[in-house]
Formats: sequence, structure tokens, C-alpha cells
Amino acid sequence: MSIVIQWDNPEQTVIHLELRRGWIWEELKDAIREVDKLITSVDHTVHIMIDIRKAGSIPGDFMSIAGDIFASGDARSNEGKRVVIGAGTLIRMAYKGVLAIYGHKLANRPFLFASSVEEAEKLIAQSDA
Repeated sequence: MSIVIQWDNPEQTVIHLELRRGWIWEELKDAIREVDKLITSVDHTVHIMIDIRKAGSIPGDFMSIAGDIFASGDARSNEGKRVVIGAGTLIRMAYKGVLAIYGHKLANRPFLFASSVEEAEKLIAQSDA
């Protein structure tokens, strides 16, 4: 499988979504729907770690599709932080481009960036205050 989704802890407060080399947009759309089901299956806050360290290169049509995917739907009332693990400079720059176009849709649902799972866990543990 090119995309793996699983609870990251027994308390079911963090979902780990891992993209592996060979993933395609349709798989990512299906994965987002699966993550949504997991989030709505519990009443407490659920954070999402999106691990792209093994994802390979980003598709050439990133800007045209990613913005729609990132901005689609409304946040669930119990959706927490969304942390991308392993995004290099190119992906972070592309995200800034997506923000420039779709910022109004992403303002309340920003992505955070971490270089490791441990760093992502620290970002999730930090309060929003």
C-alpha cells in the first residue's frame, strides 16, 4: 500500500498517515476520507501526523490539486493539529503558494511542519495558547 493510516497511540488521539513512494492523488483522497471517519469515530480531539518522508517526489500537478484537497471540507469539531513530517524546502514553498491562493480556506486549519515524529509529537503537545 502506498498510503498507510493508523492510530498512533492507544488513546486514539493521534492519527499517523504515511505516504509511501508510488502514491497517487486518488489514494490520498480516499485516505482523507478514512482519516475523517476515524476522527468522527471518537468524541475527543484528534491530531493528524502526515508523514511524507518516504513519499518520493511531489507530483508535478501539486499546485493545481493540493490546494483543493487541503482546503476541502470543513474541520471536524474535534479535529486537532495537522503536522506534516519530512517536508523539504520545495514542499514548504509550495505550501506557501497554496496559502497565497487558498489562504482564506486554510486560515483556521493551518499545517505545521516537523522533521521527525518526535518533533511532531512536541508540536501536538504544545498548547494553542
